[in-house]
Amino acid sequence: MLGPFSFGNLGNAALQQTLVQHLTKRFPNAEFYGCCIDPEEPADARQILPFPISRHVLRSGPQGASVLNRVKENTSQDKQGANFQWIKRAPLLSSLMSAARTVGFKAEKIREELAFCSEAHRFAKEFRLIVVGLGGVFDEVWGGKWGDLYSIFRWAVLARLAGTPLVHLSVGVEEINSRLGRFFCRTALSVAVYRSFRDVESKQKVEALGVKGEKHVFPDLAFALENGGCGGTAADHRNPRAVGVSPMAYCDPRFSPIKDFSKYQSYLKKLSSFVLWLLRNGYEVVLFPTQVCMDRSAMEELEASVLEDLPRDLHARLSVAKIRTVDECLELLSQLRAIVTSRLHGVILSSLVGTPVLALSAASKIDRLMEDMGLADYLLSIPRLELPELIDRFQKLEANQEAIRCGIQRKAAEYRSSVEAQFDLVFRPGLLNL
Repeated sequence: MLGPFSFGNLGNAALQQTLVQHLTKRFPNAEFYGCCIDPEEPADARQILPFPISRHVLRSGPQGASVLNRVKENTSQDKQGANFQWIKRAPLLSSLMSAARTVGFKAEKIREELAFCSEAHRFAKEFRLIVVGLGGVFDEVWGGKWGDLYSIFRWAVLARLAGTPLVHLSVGVEEINSRLGRFFCRTALSVAVYRSFRDVESKQKVEALGVKGEKHVFPDLAFALENGGCGGTAADHRNPRAVGVSPMAYCDPRFSPIKDFSKYQSYLKKLSSFVLWLLRNGYEVVLFPTQVCMDRSAMEELEASVLEDLPRDLHARLSVAKIRTVDECLELLSQLRAIVTSRLHGVILSSLVGTPVLALSAASKIDRLMEDMGLADYLLSIPRLELPELIDRFQKLEANQEAIRCGIQRKAAEYRSSVEAQFDLVFRPGLLNL
């Protein structure tokens, strides 16, 4: 399973869990390996055995030790010179080596990269299948063209050279602006035996890049997360006055690739004013993250801002949920009356438990999903966010609670069926020669 499944992103974790659940049904005796940013994260938290997506990922520690080390240990020193012979027979990698030199990579870095490719190629031969199923993995904004975008390209080429089937399931395509980034994206998609996208917009972007062949559109894989709709979705299991608010590190210079501290402060200030309005009008507010690492500071700073202006006798109405897993997040969401979130998988996870959601969006992927779910009236743009409109939309959400809940549950069930149909389509006997 290819993609950075770690780093506290509960959306990515939900995608990983979905893949494991559905692939286990079809390959009951299989071992699952997944790329990770943090190899020291306990393996049981990922349900997969870790291997690094790139040479920059540490490969130390008993639980985080890369399985690539196993391959490396089996290669004697006197064979190191032969490790690169296969590169000479691989035009794509030979071209990549030349391109690396032209952009000024130091010789030692080139050697390290080719050594990693040599190890990874041997390891890729052991795979029965490589799956890319991590949402918006094709993106140049986060990490640049030499970040995850290049890593996906590298593994796609290695899979092709190793003769291992590569499939892209419901992937998202975000911003890809450079010529080299477009090449990486186009190549990684072109060498796959199957490709689908989580929205029409992503499909249109790759068509503009010149990717040929069949291209399907299926919903985000997380909609097929099993047991996602269990654990207290009925109205009598909910706190009738509890509202969940999930802030994000929007333009936060400490975490976001778009660094604008004034925009971050403005976003938090408006969200703080809204939370104060909720608390003063008899609601209880639970602050929670869906990106456990990156959004922690935003959540803490939002809490501090609210408490500074909130009368002490109302402090008990504000709480902070300390969640680290998808199951913990779903359990919390199932107990809330409504959700206000700024991340895509905040919307998706809320829909899995039938909780009405108000989305504060800074990305077209959220806009498209909310519109497709019939929730466009409960969608606001963060750059144009104003407190009066935010309060007005929330009041409309409150007034239409039951209709919204029924609509969300119906749409989530439709998406689940569609994603499950994709698994049946891709992994039916004969399609991938597995």
